[in-house]
Amino acid sequence: MDANWRKSLEETARQRRLVIFQFDGEEWWRLRESRRGLNEFTIARSHEHLRQIQIPTAGILLMQDDFKTEARFGIVSSQSAISTLESRIKIKKSQRIQPSSKDGLFLLIADKLPPRKQDELASDRSVVVLPPKPSAYLVEKLAEIEANHAPMRLVARSLSSPKRFHSAAEMQQDAVQSALRTFGVSADAQAVSLHLVDGQETALARIDVREDTVIEHDARFVPDYDLVGSDITGHAVFENDTEKLEVYTANRGHLEEAFGVDLIYMNRTRHNIVMVQYKMLESQRRNTGDVDWIYRPDQKLETEIKRMQRFRKSHAPDQFEYRLNPEVFYLKFVKRDGAMKNASITMPIDHFERLRKDPSCRGPRGGFRISFESLAGRYLRQTAFLDLIRSGYIGSHARTTKDLKTLVEYVVREGRAAVAAIQSQRI
Repeated sequence: MDANWRKSLEETARQRRLVIFQFDGEEWWRLRESRRGLNEFTIARSHEHLRQIQIPTAGILLMQDDFKTEARFGIVSSQSAISTLESRIKIKKSQRIQPSSKDGLFLLIADKLPPRKQDELASDRSVVVLPPKPSAYLVEKLAEIEANHAPMRLVARSLSSPKRFHSAAEMQQDAVQSALRTFGVSADAQAVSLHLVDGQETALARIDVREDTVIEHDARFVPDYDLVGSDITGHAVFENDTEKLEVYTANRGHLEEAFGVDLIYMNRTRHNIVMVQYKMLESQRRNTGDVDWIYRPDQKLETEIKRMQRFRKSHAPDQFEYRLNPEVFYLKFVKRDGAMKNASITMPIDHFERLRKDPSCRGPRGGFRISFESLAGRYLRQTAFLDLIRSGYIGSHARTTKDLKTLVEYVVREGRAAVAAIQSQRI
């Protein structure tokens, strides 16, 4: 993605058209003071002005008054009718770009615009939808300015965000989103800080940040923390009123080449640690014509289970500590090519081991397999599972970060990708 973000963004602009929103000073400053500021907000605009765009697409926000000019680049993420005449538009992930004035922007694109569009842009019209070719051309010219790389790359990554499970890349994205939901925030929450290794793949590249610019430098050298040395690809920090969540991503090579993903969640407040290993379900059509989703264990899983056993230490609980289940390791099964928002199967490894002896989990030839049909609902749903982690009802006692470091080093060394999430009290 990092090598092709410009072409990807140009193609999106060509297909869906680039939208330019113009604001007066009063509206701009009111938006700036809103809950998420200019980074994410909604506005109402005329249906007539929005007819030609396709959502989601990229947009440019322009503000000019007697004292200041400002330009931002972001995503036009949704559009819905709110009245007979107006639509509600949501804009998110907007970051400052150069040139900062309408005049500067006009110089980049004027000779490519038909006269009618030149007049619209020169006027105070609140929405200007550019034709396909000028849209791509303007993106190209803006991308030639180095100061615009971080905000434009953030938009490009978000617009190309995968919606289905194909490989470890989508699994890592789901693991990051699961970590955020466990922390009690939405999957598109804003991070306080974001550190990325330039040129490395990581699901953190698509998250939002509070600052006006994305911090892009070597995440392998985060102060006071070194999980797996050069395998760190990203580090993000999220905060609420009392707690913070640090999310690290690590993978030895390209995500497309990784054979799996592990999510390791440690809550220092609840003193529990949970590790989730992702597995792909394959579709299988039955004689009745219905489709079931099946996972057949192989020798690789047997090796991984032995690895889990090495770390399966039973810590004595503290005086007031309680667990419904002290198991650390869980398996999460997702559908290959299935929508990422669809149902998944999650279970502790001890339940998986017990299912090996269950006749209902045997196929026509006697082989062991996991499927929606054979389980008949005997698994954890996503929301319930995340709630149990957050409340401290499941997982082992996590005494030191050394345990976490060892786990991450191990899974990355074995060719998997890791997402490590550490929740703690704000100091």
